[in-house]
Amino acid sequence: MEIACCGLDCRECAVYLASVNGDTKRQEELAKEYSTESHRFSKEDMFCQGCHSDTVSEKMCGDCEIRKCSREKSWRNCGECDSFPCSVLVQYSGDDSDNLKNLRRIAAGHRKEE
Repeated sequence: MEIACCGLDCRECAVYLASVNGDTKRQEELAKEYSTESHRFSKEDMFCQGCHSDTVSEKMCGDCEIRKCSREKSWRNCGECDSFPCSVLVQYSGDDSDNLKNLRRIAAGHRKEE
């Protein structure tokens, strides 16, 4: 299982799946689906190999505060952090999201290891 820094299960992410499967048609569809009048995405923007990859789409993940923090602290995800759950994570994920539930399981296991 590939868990993103924010707790997202990457196997449930359309952009991740299209990228790892080399599905350029799906990337084009996602770019249209995610675009708004004020923010346009291209097929190339719909590229993700997971938060732990050094290659990310600047428009999609490059400015992600959660990813930046996790990588600065060398955590694979926020569940490993001593400050979990922080205000930034809750702001973006909500109090009861599946992402946060994934991270709570990871945090419980991580604290047992210490």
